[in-house]
Amino acid sequence: MATALESASLVMAPCGYEDGTLGSLQPTDGSGDFTFTRGSNLSATRVNAAGNIEKGYENLLLQSNSFSNATWAKSSVSVTSGQSGYDGTNDAWLLSKSASNAYINQSNITNGVQAFSIYAKANESNFLYVRIYSDSPRVYFDLINGVATNSGPVISSSMEDVGDGWYRCSFSTNLTAANFLRIYPAEAAFDSSATTGSIYIQDAQINQGLVAYPYIETTTTTAQGGILEDTPRIDYSSGPNGSLLLEPSRTNLIPYSEYFVGSGWQRREIVVYPNQSTAPDGTLTATNLAINGGNSELSFLKSSGLVIGADMVFSFYVKKVSNSLPKYAIYDNTNLNYIIPRTLYNITEEWVRVEIPFTIPTGCTSIKCGIVYQSGSGAEGTNINIWGAQLEEASYPTSYIPTYGTSVTRAGDVCGDAGNSSTFNDSEGVLYAEIAALADDSTHRFILLGDGTSQNEVRMAFENFGTSIISLRVTVSGTPQAFEWKQFSLPSILNYKKIAIVYAENRFELWVNGVKERSSSSGSTFPSSTLDRLDFKLASGQLFYGNVKQVVYFPTALSDAALIELTTL
Repeated sequence: MATALESASLVMAPCGYEDGTLGSLQPTDGSGDFTFTRGSNLSATRVNAAGNIEKGYENLLLQSNSFSNATWAKSSVSVTSGQSGYDGTNDAWLLSKSASNAYINQSNITNGVQAFSIYAKANESNFLYVRIYSDSPRVYFDLINGVATNSGPVISSSMEDVGDGWYRCSFSTNLTAANFLRIYPAEAAFDSSATTGSIYIQDAQINQGLVAYPYIETTTTTAQGGILEDTPRIDYSSGPNGSLLLEPSRTNLIPYSEYFVGSGWQRREIVVYPNQSTAPDGTLTATNLAINGGNSELSFLKSSGLVIGADMVFSFYVKKVSNSLPKYAIYDNTNLNYIIPRTLYNITEEWVRVEIPFTIPTGCTSIKCGIVYQSGSGAEGTNINIWGAQLEEASYPTSYIPTYGTSVTRAGDVCGDAGNSSTFNDSEGVLYAEIAALADDSTHRFILLGDGTSQNEVRMAFENFGTSIISLRVTVSGTPQAFEWKQFSLPSILNYKKIAIVYAENRFELWVNGVKERSSSSGSTFPSSTLDRLDFKLASGQLFYGNVKQVVYFPTALSDAALIELTTL
């Protein structure tokens, strides 16, 4: 395999990427890089090399460490820059007051589950007081003893000692009528009445979510981190080397996917404790459920927008704590019948994703998707941890889409336009890919070498002509060569396959997992300077959705021995 790759003119394997570009290992001048778009929001996630689900996030505050800027309104306070900060810089600020209840204020606040954070240190005053209007979550941070005191709708709060008297102070809340944030020097919990006093502050942030994410500097616009809008997702859920994850557009219909007391969630004989343990994304955002009775319920109620006969998938992450005997169910709340009956699931002390496909029955206008849907004795005293609920209209589940107050749509992944006419050989070559489909359904999935039209193309595809079908096609100047369609049925396309298509004058072949499955000894190849791009889609726009470990192009028709080495699993 290594020897064969040395002769390749384009090699895409999980490697370098940035927002909007997926890098290739060959060529190294950038001409073989793939363009990549998704570009709707920060809704996409992946499993990273550490095994955690990685998200995108955004600092929604403006001028996050420019407190003298007019974005921060002032009431009886002054701010002085150039102070010694928590990070060894002189980027901290002295916040000094000249009247009681003095503050700085910013109005760039939005609704939903939000986490506020700021670095702070005591000076003349020993407390930092933060309040968000008009929901009025209020937190007093004791900058001497490292203790936070909450009032109002605060989900959780914390103080991280970062050294030299500095703390990262943070809290999360579910805002429904947010309009502005205020930061005060204070003298004690619930007391900011002194007319003088000061504290040091640095690096403020508000991000969606139940915990504060790593700080990102902002100026006149917000700033993003993690998986960005157009970041290719190199996903490690299938192994240590990773694969490119390409998925269709999907919507998580659950508005609060991690906050299980948000709107839409129904509770009975159960107590919900947010932010109790480490979640699949590595943050302290998993929710503990304490089940108190034999008729316990935690379910999501969906009572609008249902389509009779529509395929749906409900999914969530779950982990055992103690005495785990819960049941899940999907309930037709209109006809008072179970769509999926109460089912005892065998959960363990490791996180697992439970995926429940179902179909909306006739006459159903309201459903309950139950993470816990108990009936009868045996459930009392059960504790489980849950995280990351998702309801999508589809026949199979896709990667997690986080939501913090409203349903969210992740746009489809579009990848292609790699190489140019110098990369590809019109007279002979091999297109190779190691790929797996997301589902064995009625979807066409294409990888295409061509000129951007349907007139000239080397096409490999997982097809919808039957179960687990691979097809290939070579078209030159609008005319199929050697075969118009060659189809080959094989074991599940959900498992990785190594596939190669050979084209040369009077030599056309399909190789799958080390075996030559189809061949023809007649046909012509392309006019000079025809082939100029490699795409994960047809010219008409039908996209490849699946997992891609590698795509390689060879500018020569390899020998049988080389093709056996290349495609053997």
